[in-house]
Amino acid sequence: MAHSFLRTLITFLLALLLPNLAHGADAPPKWLELRLGTIGAASADVLKSALNEIDKDKMDGLLIILDTPGGSLEATRTMVQDMMAAKVPVVVWVGPDGAHAGSAGTFITLASHVAAMAPGTNIGAAHPVDISGRNIDDKSDLRSKIENDTVAFMQSIADARGRNREMAASFVSNSLSITAQEALENKVIDVIAPDLKTLMKGLDGRDVKIGETTRKLQTANAELVPFERNFRHELLEIISNPNLFYLLFIVGLLGLAFEITHPGVVAPGVIGAISLILALIASSMLPVNFGAMLLILASVVFMVAEIFLPSFGALGVGGLIGFVTGSILLIDDKAEPAMRISRWLIIPTSLFLLAFFLGLGWLVLRNVRAKAKTGVETLLGAEVEAVEYFIDGHGRVRIFGEYWNATEVNHQTVKPGDRLHVEAIDGLNLKLRLLQPTRKD
Repeated sequence: MAHSFLRTLITFLLALLLPNLAHGADAPPKWLELRLGTIGAASADVLKSALNEIDKDKMDGLLIILDTPGGSLEATRTMVQDMMAAKVPVVVWVGPDGAHAGSAGTFITLASHVAAMAPGTNIGAAHPVDISGRNIDDKSDLRSKIENDTVAFMQSIADARGRNREMAASFVSNSLSITAQEALENKVIDVIAPDLKTLMKGLDGRDVKIGETTRKLQTANAELVPFERNFRHELLEIISNPNLFYLLFIVGLLGLAFEITHPGVVAPGVIGAISLILALIASSMLPVNFGAMLLILASVVFMVAEIFLPSFGALGVGGLIGFVTGSILLIDDKAEPAMRISRWLIIPTSLFLLAFFLGLGWLVLRNVRAKAKTGVETLLGAEVEAVEYFIDGHGRVRIFGEYWNATEVNHQTVKPGDRLHVEAIDGLNLKLRLLQPTRKD
C-alpha cells in the first residue's frame, strides 16, 4: 500500500515538473531590441543601460535598429567602446527602407558584430564637422588633427571587425556615402534584409567572435524584447535635442556674464550655472554621471550659500531644482544592483530640502519684518524713566541701564521718576513725550 502511494506521488510530481523542464529547454533565445536615432549623450547612456539589462536578465544578444543623421563624436566613441567590450553579440540593422546610417551611425554600424541594412538605405558621410554643422576651417591645423584622428578611429573599427578598411576611411576623408547593395559588395556590411524576421532567420548559425571566443548565433526563433527607456533616458533625450542644447548653452553663458557684470542679482548666475552644466552633459563633453554629480555639488553650494547670502529664495530654489535634476540623471534603475540608487530616496530628500528652505525663507522674511533687536532703533517706542528735573524741557533719562540726554516735546514739567515715551531719536538726543506723571516720595 505504501509503495503504491509513493509510486503515485512520484508520477504526479513528474507530470508537473517534466512539462516545465521541457519548456525551459525549448525556450527561445531572447534578444533585446533597441531603437536609436540621433546620437548623443542619451544614446550612449541608453546603450550602456541596454547592455546592463542583457547581462542582468541573461539575454542572448542585442539588436540595434538604427536610423540616424549622425550626432556627437564623443558619444559615438563611448558607444563604440561599449559595443567592442560587449559580452553578447551586437547586431545593427539600418532600417526600415529609407533609413540611413549617416555620420556617427556609420561608426556604430561598422562596430557591430553583424552589420545589416535594409534595401533602399544608405550609409556614410562621416566627415567631422563643428558643433554648428559646418565644416571646420580648411586652413586650420585643428581640421587636419581631427580628420586624421577620426580616420584612424574608423580604420581601427574596420580592422577589429574585418571590414573594408579603405572604404571605411573614405567615409570620413571624402564624405563617401553608399547604398546598402554597394556596402554589401564592398564588405562594409554583412547582410541585406528587408525586415527583422528575415534578418533573424538569416543570421541563424552564423559564427561571431566575442572577445577570444567564437559563438554560433541561434536567432531563427529568437524572441525580441523591446528596450523600455526610463525617466532618466527621456530627460537626457530632451536636453540632448540640438535646439535645446543650443538654448541651454546660450542661457548659461548669458546668465554667468550677467552675474559677473551685476554682482548680487543671484538668479541669473544660478540659472546660468545649471543651464551650462546641462549643456555640457547634453554635448557629451561631460559624462552623464560626472555631470550629474557636478550638478548636485553646485546645487548644494547654492543651498548653503542661501544661509549666508539671503537671496529671497533664488539660491535655495535654484539649488533644489538642480539637486532633483542631478539626482535623476545620476540614477539608472537598469544599472547593476550594487551601483543602483533608489529613485524613492530622491523624494524624501527633496521634500526635506524643500521644507528646510521654506522654513529658512520664512525666518528670513520674519527677520526682515521684525523690529530691530539691537542699535538705537530699539529705543523707538520704549518707555524711559527721568532721573532728574527737566529744565526748559531738557534733562536726562535712564533706559536699559544707560543715561541719555532727552527733550520733552510737549514742554511738560518732568520730575525724577516720571515715565516718558520715546517718540524719535536725534543723534544722541531722545525726543520724549511725558506719560502719566509719577512722583517719588
